[in-house]
Parts: sequence; C-alpha cells; structure tokens
Amino acid sequence: MITGAETAHLNLKTPVIYLDGTLPLVVERTAAELGLRDGQVVQGTLESKFDNLRLNLQGPQPGSYIDLPKDLPPGLRLASGDTALFRVQVLANGTIMLRPLQAAPTGPASASATAAPALPGRTEQLGFRPPDMNALLQLLKPGLLEGLLQRGQASGPELGALQQWLRLRPNMAQLTPEKLQQAMQRSGFMTESLLSQGLGAGLIDLKSVLRQLMRAGSAIDKDGLIGDSLDDIESRQLMGQESISGHEWVFSMMLPFSDAEPVAMRLTRGRRQPGQPKPPLVIHLHTRNQDLGEVWLQTRISEQTEVDMVMWAEREDVVARAKALASNLEQELDSAGLNMTRLQIIHGQGPKEPTPYAPPGMGSLLDVQT
Repeated sequence: MITGAETAHLNLKTPVIYLDGTLPLVVERTAAELGLRDGQVVQGTLESKFDNLRLNLQGPQPGSYIDLPKDLPPGLRLASGDTALFRVQVLANGTIMLRPLQAAPTGPASASATAAPALPGRTEQLGFRPPDMNALLQLLKPGLLEGLLQRGQASGPELGALQQWLRLRPNMAQLTPEKLQQAMQRSGFMTESLLSQGLGAGLIDLKSVLRQLMRAGSAIDKDGLIGDSLDDIESRQLMGQESISGHEWVFSMMLPFSDAEPVAMRLTRGRRQPGQPKPPLVIHLHTRNQDLGEVWLQTRISEQTEVDMVMWAEREDVVARAKALASNLEQELDSAGLNMTRLQIIHGQGPKEPTPYAPPGMGSLLDVQT
C-alpha cells in the first residue's frame, strides 16, 4: 500500500489545518532552545521523521525544528509536505504551545490545484503583526498627534475627539493609580469590553479616535501610521482573547503621556492550578525617555502585598539616582500596605522578553551593577 505521506512530493499541497474544535499542540522543547518569543507567529514545513511528524521552523534559528507528539489534538490534521502557521505561547515553565492560525478550505474545491488561494482574513492578518507595537509607539510620541492638528488635516468631530483625548493624557510625574486606571480605559484596548458592561458610554478612547480619523480620508494617514496603530491595538486584543483559554492571562498596551515617550506595559498572570496558591501578577514596563534614557522595569506582586522589582537602565546616572531613591520607594510601598521583598537595580540593557523568575533569598534590598 502506498500511503499519502509517501506520495506527498508528487503534487503541490496546501496546508490542511482545521481551527474549529482544534486544541493547541504542547511540545516539550523550550522557547529558549528554539529562540522563540511569546506571541510570535512562526511558519514551518512538516516532514515525516522516524514514524513521527517533524515541524521544521523557518526563521528563528537555522535548523530549528519541533518533533510533534504522535497523538495530535482531535480535529488537527497534518501531513508531510504541509506548510503551516502557528502562534507561540510560552508557558510558565518555559515550554511552548503552538496554536494553529491558518485554515485550508474544505470540500471538493480544496482539492483543485487550479483553485485560487484564499486570502488571509482579518484575524489571520492581525496574527501576523509583530509583538512590539512599533507603529503605536511612534504615533504616541509627544508632538506627533499635536502636529496633525496644527496642520489642519482633521476637522469636525474627528478634530474635537482628538483634542479631547490629547487633553486627557496624564503627565508622567503626576501619574497616580486613578489616572493610570483612566489611561488604561481610554487606551482603546478594552473599549468593547467596557461597552458590553455598559460602562463605556461617552468614553473618549484612542481606538475610536483613530477610527474617526481614518474615516476622515486618506490624506490624514499618508504614511499609514494611523492604520498600523489600529492594527497594533487590535492584534493585542486578539492575543489577549487567545490567552484566556490558555495557561496565562496577558494584557498589553502602550501607555501615553503628554510630556514623555509612551511606556509599553505588559501584565501577565498564570492560570491558577487546583490546590496551588494564586499565581503572582507580573508587570513589565519599557520606555525610551529623553530624561532617563532606556529603562526596563519588571514587578512581581505575590499574595496581594509582596512586591519584587528588577530595574534595568542604560545610563549610569539613572542607576545612581534609582539607588539613592530606593529607600523612599520602600517607604511609599509600606505606607500603601505593600512589602518590598527585593529591589534589584542593574546598569545595562534589560531583557528583550520577560525574564524567568527565581525567588529572592533572604533580605529586602539588593543593588546589582553590571
């Protein structure tokens, strides 16, 4: 008998991946081994290897591959010769899950070699967005949206909504928990959720403002930055929605300021396992600031009150200032009912991706310079 895998090279094949009812693939290799990041979209080609299927990845590292488990999730059909797209989800222990992104047309028409390939839908296009939200970062730099108003390229409701949103941005030095909450609500990342709860009536949010500017005409968005920024927002919304059914809750946004560069913020929390304590909330911040240079901050909050912080700064004077003010920060946290378990200040570049966590040793404050 000649199997389909043995004749796969005789004709061109399209990916055969069915999303409906398909569970993600859990693989034993870690993200660090493969050079993969959480949220990254990877493409791979399937080949038969020792009675198993091997996914040869394109791009991350030369020669990187994943041997798929023999028992694939129900509904997931893969064969040697297929090319498939997956979104990477990194679990707390470093292993990864692969979530299929691309579906092939079903029915007799899918077998026709002459059939035109289906264009990716909106969901698939958003899945291809890079994880850095670079377009939104550029759009929210101080002066860019103000310049749009000064050039008079927006008028009517679009102009009024944009002006109002700009006035509502907080100053970095005057940021409070209340203003942070308001900024998150106006970011556009949770617009639909607020509306579904009856809480978003009359809210001036970034996503709605950008959509109004897009409707005003293409002259406003000559470089495509507004459209790309909208895609950045919606791709992070999609990723957050996908993480709800996974092992980790993720929320990402770009926090704007009226007097400083925007701050990329990412909140993560693992799923609580039966019999285990509630996982900590981890907050990752990254910004390039004219006064501070490039700064990274990772904060881990456990048991609602235990705070563990690691800070990276490229400039030596910023490191010195942070160390000088460390005791003030500890006092402020204490007055708020929070206990600082560790503050580590590092002179150097921060991680490109969130770093694995190791519980601190005994002691409340560590300063490390590299």
